[in-house]
Amino acid sequence: MSRPTRSVPPLNALRFFEAAARHGSFARAADELSVTPAAVSRQVKQLEDHIGAEFFEREPGGVVLTPQARSYAAALTHALDQIAQATDDFRTRQTTTILMVRGYTTFLVKWLVPRLPDFQQQHPHIRVRMAGGSLGGGLRADADVVIRYGGPNWPGQRAVHLFDDELVPVCSPSFAQRYGGDTQSWSPQRISRLPLLALEARRVDWSDWLAQAHPTANGEDLPLVHCQTFEDLAIVHECALRGLGIALAQRRYIEDEINNGTLVVVSPLVLRRDRGYWALAETANAGRAKVDAFLTWLASLGPTAGDKES
Repeated sequence: MSRPTRSVPPLNALRFFEAAARHGSFARAADELSVTPAAVSRQVKQLEDHIGAEFFEREPGGVVLTPQARSYAAALTHALDQIAQATDDFRTRQTTTILMVRGYTTFLVKWLVPRLPDFQQQHPHIRVRMAGGSLGGGLRADADVVIRYGGPNWPGQRAVHLFDDELVPVCSPSFAQRYGGDTQSWSPQRISRLPLLALEARRVDWSDWLAQAHPTANGEDLPLVHCQTFEDLAIVHECALRGLGIALAQRRYIEDEINNGTLVVVSPLVLRRDRGYWALAETANAGRAKVDAFLTWLASLGPTAGDKES
C-alpha cells in the first residue's frame, strides 16, 4: 500500500518563517539567511497564503507571533534541527570528514596518538587532525575539540574528563647509577639536592612535591638546590631520558618508559592535584556527529568513563 502524498508547504518559506519566528525580527532573520528583510517578509506572506492563516501581528514596534504560530514555529525548529542532525550523521558515516583537535603537544604525542588507532578503527570516515602548542587563555575557534588543563567547571562546554594530575619523580638508569644506584633509598632531602628538571610554566610543582613529601622540622619546605627549567615539556622529558636530571613527570605520559626501563621512579610519593586534563567542545557543536563520536570515545577511556555539560 502506497503512502499518501505529504502536504508540505514550500520548504524555503518554512525556513524563512522559522528564522523570523526564532529571532522575533525580520531584520535579524535576514542577517542569518543573508537576504533582505523584504525577502523574508515575502516568504512569510507566501507561507501564510499557502496555509490560510496569519503568523504575525503587525505592531508599531515590529511583529509578534500569534499564540498558535508560536507552537508551530517551535515544531518547525525541532524538525529543522532533526534534518540538520540527520544530514550531519549521514555525511559522517558516508564521507571522509576532518575533526580538528588542538592540545598540548606532549599530551597529543604521549597520550592521544597511542590510543588513536582504536578510534580510527571504530570511525574510519573521521580523520583526526591535530595541532599542538600553547593554547593561551582561551579556547580555539578553529578546533572541534580542545584539550585543556584545569578544574571541573567549563561553562558553555561539553567536557570529558580524561585523567587527573599525578606527578612522579623519574630519572634515567644512567643518572641513578651516577648518583648511587639504589633509588629506593633516596630521601626527599637527597632528591632536593640533585639536578632537577621542570617546565617553566609549572616550576612550582617541585616545591609542592617536596613540601608534601617531607617538610622540615620548622615547617619550611625543602630548598631546591639546582632546578633547571625549560619552555617545552617534551624537552624536560628528553633531558630526563638523557640522564641530565630528575623530572617530575605526568604519570600518564611516561607509562611506556617506566615499563621498558628507560625511566625509573625515584620515590613512591605522588603529587596529586584537584585538577586534570579535559576534552572540551562548544555546547553548540558537541552534538555534531563527528564531535559526539570523538567525545563519546574519549569518555570511554577516561578515569570515570563519563562526560558532562557545563
